[in-house]
Amino acid sequence: MKIQSMFRNFSLAALALALATGTSIGYAQAADSEQISNLLSQAKSHAVLAEDDAAKLESYTRSKVNWKLHAEQLNRIKEHVNELGQLNKQLSDSRSEGSPWQQMAIDQVDVRLREMADLLTATIEHLNDNQSRVHMQAYRDYVKTNCELTSRIAKMIDDFVDYDEAKSRAESLEQKLELPVVASSM
Repeated sequence: MKIQSMFRNFSLAALALALATGTSIGYAQAADSEQISNLLSQAKSHAVLAEDDAAKLESYTRSKVNWKLHAEQLNRIKEHVNELGQLNKQLSDSRSEGSPWQQMAIDQVDVRLREMADLLTATIEHLNDNQSRVHMQAYRDYVKTNCELTSRIAKMIDDFVDYDEAKSRAESLEQKLELPVVASSM
């Protein structure tokens, strides 16, 4: 739990730092893209499903299920990762339409999803080459690392979606309360 809190604080701190840095550089601020917000929400859903499936696979390493069940579960994770890859492509294609924080989010999601896909591929290959060794430490390490990385990615995307929703709520309240608009140097 402490590690998850640390990663969430790191993600939020990185976002705040990037936004602060962007402000001091003086970029013209682009409005948040509704399309990017929607794609991030969809990515959140798929990331949570991948996280759940990775946790289930990790639980298999502590039981006596056969390698075929491991392979089926890896296939489920792979489907979610492929869906995330399609969303990632759409996010990348619409990156230029996003606000600075959305562009940063797209960049971070892209890097992490590529890591996740590479690790999943290595895990699948390891299982294919070692079907009778699903209870050996090497395979268990692959699965545990997949589970941890998938969890971090799901949390990171969740944090971006939460930030987007909070920012939208704040902007809505500013309009409702008729607060003066503060010019941003971003």
